[in-house]
Amino acid sequence: MFDDGPGLYLATLAWAVAVLSCCRKYWLDRSRPPLPPGPTPLPIVGNVLSLDTAQPWLTFNAWRSTYGDIVYARLLNKPVIVINSEEVAKDLFERRSAIYSDKPQSIVYESFASDFNAGLMPHGDRWRLHRRIFHQAFRQTETPTYHAVQIRCAHKMLFSFLQDPGNYLSHVRMFSASFIMSIVYDYEPKAKDDPIVHVMQRYLDVITAALTPGATAIMETFPFLLKIPCWFPGATFKRASVQCLDAGHDVKEIPFQRVKERMSTGDVAPCFVTKSLNRMKLSEKDGVDTTTAIKEAAVIAFAGGVETTTSTLLVFLLAMVLHPEAQAKAHAEIDRVVGKDRLPDFDDRPALPYVEAILRETLRWHPVFPFGAPNATTTSDIYKGYFIPKGWAMTHDETKYPSPDEFKPERFLHDDGSLTGDTMPLGFGWGRRICVGRHVADASLWIVISSFLAAFSVHKALDEHGMEIPVVPKFSTGVAIHPEEFPCRIVPRFADASVKTLARLTGLDPSVDIIA
Repeated sequence: MFDDGPGLYLATLAWAVAVLSCCRKYWLDRSRPPLPPGPTPLPIVGNVLSLDTAQPWLTFNAWRSTYGDIVYARLLNKPVIVINSEEVAKDLFERRSAIYSDKPQSIVYESFASDFNAGLMPHGDRWRLHRRIFHQAFRQTETPTYHAVQIRCAHKMLFSFLQDPGNYLSHVRMFSASFIMSIVYDYEPKAKDDPIVHVMQRYLDVITAALTPGATAIMETFPFLLKIPCWFPGATFKRASVQCLDAGHDVKEIPFQRVKERMSTGDVAPCFVTKSLNRMKLSEKDGVDTTTAIKEAAVIAFAGGVETTTSTLLVFLLAMVLHPEAQAKAHAEIDRVVGKDRLPDFDDRPALPYVEAILRETLRWHPVFPFGAPNATTTSDIYKGYFIPKGWAMTHDETKYPSPDEFKPERFLHDDGSLTGDTMPLGFGWGRRICVGRHVADASLWIVISSFLAAFSVHKALDEHGMEIPVVPKFSTGVAIHPEEFPCRIVPRFADASVKTLARLTGLDPSVDIIA
């Protein structure tokens, strides 16, 4: 017997809605330009199974050879458009930045103390406030105000290399932490186990461990995993979330309150936090919590700066070990321009084009963010005949340089030895979302690379028979990468390789300035 009551009516209505929805989608698909070409996605998983999860940018590069500079793919339930061309990236992220400056959102950001990261924020008032705070502190005209602390921290690092050359990873990390904490909080750590550094590093460690691409995809697909109690068996993601939230609270409050206490006694020099607080007092609007924004921006200035600077310097050391000919050319240039009685300073930079080329090639060879930070569109767009829907994510991989796996600083030099116009902007992003701290980061990298090359050389380590130990480069996986620790031998270049001689070259007092 047929049911001719409300049940049949609702079933018929649901069927009609489904048919109309399918028809609407069909006609929309036919009436608009096609999506970009790409690999055929499988049901549910999309193209995830064909993705190299350890090095996804290699998969994107392989897709380019088949599908071109604009590639459509679907990773689980996320449609993605991959940009594999600098020309396309400039067209979209710079010339159409009003459309392409948003960020794809995730339910995991707030649960893992990452929602205050300006690099992940959606385009809006909160992002604009953070961006203004960053821009006022780190715009290009402000860069020279940081030169003194950058030189001092770079020179302090040289003493660490001299006294304990085998512990290079710790020295590079301490340099990054020291100069960034100095300019953000007017705080220079005096020991490797400094408690403030520990607070900052703990936040970085727990966030990096928890928000891997795989874990993020699982939590986005099964959001209930973040709702179960910590005590429940298998509640790994929830426990990681609690850890991150605790670390996020500490990293915002502890260093900030230390600055506030010193401000109350007048015992603090101008820094990112103090200058931002003073500026915001003059322009604060009702209902806008600028103090919280400054706390958050300070954390991100530290987190972003430490990770990228440390990783880039490790890439530099690896490149010098593997390419001694490039290192020898840099030594010769420094000796000719600077001499051996002092160390380079920023006034020497224009006269050291080969050192500049090494920096640019270091950023290009193994970028810290090899496939960039995803962007999202705020409205649908048509580009080169392809339909780019609203809200879809994008990532960028760069292969414009011939023999990209080779380390060749000469690619940034003309035949006469002068620099080309390619300043390697790729490592800092595009358009409105370009890294606001790029000028400070560039200066820090240059001074530490030039100082190291003036004072030291780095070579392959030797075994017990005096034979060189081969170095096989290995890199971490994830969104941000860095070289895994490798054996090397760091040797002073200056005569009478002593603390006293290095003190004369740097002008530092080792008994006062050097980290214990």
